[in-house]
Amino acid sequence: MKVINVALVVKPELKADYENFIAELVKNSAQESGNLFYGHFKKLGSDNTYEIIEHWRDQAAVESHNVTPHFQKFLAHVNDYLVEEPKITRLVLE
Repeated sequence: MKVINVALVVKPELKADYENFIAELVKNSAQESGNLFYGHFKKLGSDNTYEIIEHWRDQAAVESHNVTPHFQKFLAHVNDYLVEEPKITRLVLE
């Protein structure tokens, strides 16, 4: 299993727009065949820090996800909402 965590710090004035933007990614990604879990969470104690937590069956599922239209849209526009680059942590359960 592959696990990917993505920490995102959103511009406070764009929080509502960001939440609408990210909802499409979460909905579509969770429906992919190789996805085991796809969630979007707000950090406790912070009004504009979020985390995407992804669990994928294997690397092939990650690679398939990476070329989907909804993920490509996310890549093309996510930085418009952020105050800094996303912090990505990749893990593997062997």
